[in-house]
Order: sequence, then structure tokens, then C-alpha cells
Amino acid sequence: MNQLSVLLTASAIGIVATSAMAQSQEAKVLRSRISEQTKVSLTVYSNGRALVRDRRKVAFDKGRFQLEVQDVSSKMKAETAQFKSLSSGGELTVLEQNLEFDLISPQQLLEKFLGRTVSIIRVHPTNGSETAEPAEVLAVQNGVVLKMKDRVETGIPGRISFPDLPASLRAEPALSLLIDSKKRGEQDLELSYQTEGISWRADYNAELNEDETQMNLNGLVTLTNQSGTSFRNAQLQLMGGEIQTVERESYRTMSKARMFASPEAASVSADSSSVSGDAFFEYHLYTLPRATSILSNQTKQVTLLQASKVQTRKELIFTSGHQNYYSPEDEFNLGETDSGSSADDAELGAVVAGGVFLAFENDKDAKIGMPLPAGILRVYKSDKNGMSQFIGEDNIRHTPEGERVRVRLGRSFDVTTRRKRTSFRNLPSSGGSKKFVRNSETGVRVTFKNAKSVAQQVIYREVIPGEWKIVSSTHDHKKISKDNAEWQLSVPAKGKVVLDFRVQVALRN
Repeated sequence: MNQLSVLLTASAIGIVATSAMAQSQEAKVLRSRISEQTKVSLTVYSNGRALVRDRRKVAFDKGRFQLEVQDVSSKMKAETAQFKSLSSGGELTVLEQNLEFDLISPQQLLEKFLGRTVSIIRVHPTNGSETAEPAEVLAVQNGVVLKMKDRVETGIPGRISFPDLPASLRAEPALSLLIDSKKRGEQDLELSYQTEGISWRADYNAELNEDETQMNLNGLVTLTNQSGTSFRNAQLQLMGGEIQTVERESYRTMSKARMFASPEAASVSADSSSVSGDAFFEYHLYTLPRATSILSNQTKQVTLLQASKVQTRKELIFTSGHQNYYSPEDEFNLGETDSGSSADDAELGAVVAGGVFLAFENDKDAKIGMPLPAGILRVYKSDKNGMSQFIGEDNIRHTPEGERVRVRLGRSFDVTTRRKRTSFRNLPSSGGSKKFVRNSETGVRVTFKNAKSVAQQVIYREVIPGEWKIVSSTHDHKKISKDNAEWQLSVPAKGKVVLDFRVQVALRN
């Protein structure tokens, strides 16, 4: 054998050996299943995300190998995945990681067999016998196109039989990691990642007492898991507050409607354990005191708070809205239309928008005194027959301890307010300068009527633009903001109260 032949033979042997080594390395795959999980914890955010921390005990060999971590969320944000050993320090290195979420489905099978041959199985309509006919898959988008022996068909003219299962398709998602380990043996590992599809919100139910001065308040946390995987015996934390996240346009994201919607077939469970809340950075972290399971496509409710005899007050608040303070014409004084008004009511002026509010203090004196996450507060009250009736609901914002909560429940049926402008006159510009271009004095009459058999306390707010001062008023008032004057009045049972005031307004250039 000449020297060239020896070199070629040696090279060939080297190529074969290298190829065999590569195949050996590719075949060296470890799989970590849910049975190896030792602990899982979740921090769930109100924007449809969660931070998962998954700990497992896995036996490694020394060297380079592929590790498949199974039973992870199919909606994992792969770029957030972090993998580390808790027991070996720097002796384990992650070289590559891939999220494998190409899951088995009829559509995925068809797509994998594009350009390949499948069998179309038909059942004879009378004798039930089956026949198989080969067909090439030509297209799968916007309908299936098949090339048969002597024709092309659209749709599926029978049952499709596939000769094999493509290796890339999986029954469940997995995170595949290429790892280099400097030692062999059992190690404690932690995989942390962010996932979409898990969200939470707060829901509050309040029961008012008969005289509407106290309520029993129950707060629930409602969790929805649409991440595609279950988390069993998980330590659960909830982050309250507005956390900024950045979405890449190329990354698949959920719409808001999908993010906050409950699954159609979700099961609902209740957990009576109380939740502790602590300040964390600029947010609040609520921790469930024991482990709980959050199953895939499940809605779970956890008790947030239970408070009895919370001091409350009902408020009837009427606000004038923006009125005309700078023109003799009264085009802005129309208020709300009221087609059922009598002539007497029309003479009283336009209807003023108003609402029934329930207010309470979020403090220990009111029997609460914990940070309240944003959510919906629903209020009930028992009627004279002892039947609980729903009387309104409203959103509450994130409310720290010591702040007031005020929710709008609806509109009063028996207490009405009408506003009418009674006078208007232009005033000369102040100081003879052009600092103000419109100066005026306006007279206003507001009439409050109460059809109830008990007196009602009413808050009236007039929105006034520019720089202003009340020069006369039949009732005491206070300036609560730059553009708002407020009166608090008592309207007698089956009676009315008339408020007259005059206001001078100066509008700047």
C-alpha cells in the first residue's frame, strides 16, 4: 500500500471514528421527569405572567450530554430560562438550551408529512370493510390537498394513516439543555423561567348591614392557569402592583382578552387559608402559607382577607360637570336629558349626574389594615325578607394601608338634583390689564329632592373653571380642589333643599 493510500485510509478511519463519537454524543440523552421534582414555587403577576422556580434531583454522568427537562410550561418565555446546580457550584456548564414545544396534533402531523406519502383509509358503507389508498400530501394550509393515484382531491376523503411519528413532535413540551459536567453523581438543580398563561385578580364581596353603617368584607384571589401544564404542591406568591414588562414584536403574545378570560371549562376550588402581605420593592408580595396545586385549565380561589363590622358610610355625590361661566348664552347648561320630567321639574333646571358611593378606610380601626390589590368589589344587602340582594359593584385600585376606598354602586332612585343658572353678568377686566380676557359673575340654583321617608345626606360638587370665588351662598361650602367647590347638605324626608350661590370667574388669556 502506497503512502497516499495509507493517508486516505487513516483519514477515512478518522472520519468514521469522529462520526461514531458524534452519534454517541447525540444519543447520550437524559430525561428529567416530574417524578424527580423536589419543589416548585410560583410568583404570579396580574398581567398574565408567572415566575416558575422548579427544583429537581437528577443523577449525572461526567462529560457532555443532553438533558431534557419535561413537564414545563408550553408558554414559557424561553429567553428567561435560567438553569443552575444548587450543589456543584461551577462544575456544571450549560452550553445550549432549546424549548421544544412542537406538540403532537393532527395539524402538526399533516404539516410534517408535507410532500410525503400517507394512507387514506375508507370504510365500505354496507359491509364495513376497510381499504387503504396511498396519497401524497401537497398542501395543508387553508385546507388539505392530496394527490391520489389518478386524481387530486381537496379535504380528507377518509381516515389518514401515517407510517411513523416524526421525531421532532412531542407529547408534551420540554426544555432541552446541552450540558458539560465536570463530575458524575446526583445533583440538586433549579430551573427558573417566566411563563405566560397564568394570571390572578382580586375579588371582594361585601354584605351591608341594615342601616348601611357597617359591612362584612371577604376578599378572594382568583387564579387562572392556562399555561398548558399543572403545578402540584406549589409554594404560591402573588405580586401586587404595576410591573413593567417589554414584549418583542416577533414573540407570540396573548391578547388582553385571552390574558384575563377564564377558561370555558375551568373548575373552581376554594382555599380557606389566609394570605400574608409584605412590602417588596415598590410592590406588595402576598404569600400563601401552605403549598397548593394549580392544575392546567383550572380557576382556583384563595381567601385573601376576612373582616367583619367594617365601618362604612354611604355617600350621595352629585357633580355639575363643566358649565358655562363666560357667555350670556346657556348652551352648556343643558345637563342630562330627562324626557319624563314634569313642567315643574323642567323649571328647576337640568338633571345633575350623580351616584351612590360606598366609602371605608383601609386601616386597623376599620378592621382591615392590609394592602388591598386592585380588583372588583361587589356589594350585597339583605331585604326585609332576609334575602341577600346585589346592589352594585366597582373596580378598586391598588390601595395601600391607611388609604380610603370609595366605590360607585349606581345611581339614586329617590334623591334627585337639578341645576339652573339664575343670572349672568360680565365684569370689567381686573386691574385694567389684559391679564384676564373674560370676567363674569354667575348665579346658580341647585334643587335637591328626596322621596325617601328618612333624611338623606348629599354632597354637591360644582366644577368651576379659571380663577374663581364664591361671593354668596345660602349654605357653607369648601374649595376641595382648583376647579371644585363642595357643599354638604341634609335633604329632609319627603322634602327638598334649595342651594343658591353666586360665583365670580376670571378666565386667563
